[in-house]
Amino acid sequence: EHEQLFDDGEFIWADSAYLISTWIVAPYKKPERDIPENEEFNRHLSMVRIRSEHVIGYLKGRFHSLKSLRVNIKDEASHKFATYWVVACIALHNF
Repeated sequence: EHEQLFDDGEFIWADSAYLISTWIVAPYKKPERDIPENEEFNRHLSMVRIRSEHVIGYLKGRFHSLKSLRVNIKDEASHKFATYWVVACIALHNF
């Protein structure tokens, strides 16, 4: 179903529980993670993930509606609804 939600060149950050694919960027696992270039990649990816997790936690703390935003993203309309809800909270935060 990812073809319906992602255009070419779009991807999602993930943790090591996910396999690397054309639309999932996840850290390298053993034995590939021991290659110096991959260690550096994993370090940078970890920094991005930690920063984004902190932002999500902050927004959920400030806007409690995000904690209980239970949307089953099954089509473009539900994806847009969830996206607009989050964008509205970010806009209010920046206001």
